[in-house]
Amino acid sequence: MCSADLFLGLIAILFPPLPVWVRRGLCSADSIINILLCVLGYIPGLIHSWYIISKFPEAYEYDPTPEDREGGGRVTYVFVQQPESQPRPKPSNNSSQPNYGTNGGASSVAGPANGEGSHGGPAPPTYAEAVKGDNKVQTQD
Repeated sequence: MCSADLFLGLIAILFPPLPVWVRRGLCSADSIINILLCVLGYIPGLIHSWYIISKFPEAYEYDPTPEDREGGGRVTYVFVQQPESQPRPKPSNNSSQPNYGTNGGASSVAGPANGEGSHGGPAPPTYAEAVKGDNKVQTQD
């Protein structure tokens, strides 16, 4: 059921013939039946209105996509799997600090006074060293 059907169901509580008129038309056999049922009693007219709403749902009209116009209708799935060149090391749980997904344990983390990378390598280059020789014009604006 879509939201338009739910809205018509709520409108049927207030005035049962109105959703029947929306779905089947003002001068239809279902409209006359619903009006007669409402005259005989509110509940039979309400039940008939809900019946018409459920029997004749909202018609959907979708525009076809360009793939549908071609008539192919085929879907191809490609599974890409990267080969594992080396097995991943298992994390060691014997350290007192958690690993948080890093490659090494707590012992491989560099100290704050060290100034080096976390894997024991040299410190990263400064900005002046990184841009040296790139032959770009750099102004001090």
